[in-house]
Amino acid sequence: MAKFFGVGIGVGVICLDDEGRILVGKRKGSHGAGKFALPGGHLELNETWEDCARREVFEEANLQLEPQSLKHVFTSNDRMENDKHYVTLFLLGRILPGSKLLNLEPEKCEGWEFLSWKQLRDSDYPMFMPLRHLLDSTDSDRAPWERGLYESIPGSLKFGATTLFGALFALVVVKLKGTHFGSQPDVK
Repeated sequence: MAKFFGVGIGVGVICLDDEGRILVGKRKGSHGAGKFALPGGHLELNETWEDCARREVFEEANLQLEPQSLKHVFTSNDRMENDKHYVTLFLLGRILPGSKLLNLEPEKCEGWEFLSWKQLRDSDYPMFMPLRHLLDSTDSDRAPWERGLYESIPGSLKFGATTLFGALFALVVVKLKGTHFGSQPDVK
């Protein structure tokens, strides 16, 4: 596997059930093992943010998201252990009624559960860094999107969004230098 150099782009999906609770799972088998995280993963080449979110949620949890429900609500800059660095785009979406929750990647997730924003903020659970950054983005017991604090930024604007300029610039520089940045980093 090629060695990863540069900044990766991750997509974290805030999946809301009909009670407004958030889907979280306990990671295993990769960086962040033992920590709670949202469904999500790497943005693939030529993939929109929304397509990535839908794909990851379906691949990991068998859930469909309501059409037109996805909106960008937060971006974090996550410098992790082992020289891993990601910019994580958080998309908020509602689960399509009738979808059946399943753990389709038991080698990567111990299981899924729904928690309220307040339960997540108040819990002693260890949180995966991007989720911790989202939770720390406000000191309220109500989720930021419930209070209208975040505006939607459509995925079609991903190359113009100022919050991503630095990360995209870093990716371009790495590509121009001839290093490979499209694969999962080797973990030793």
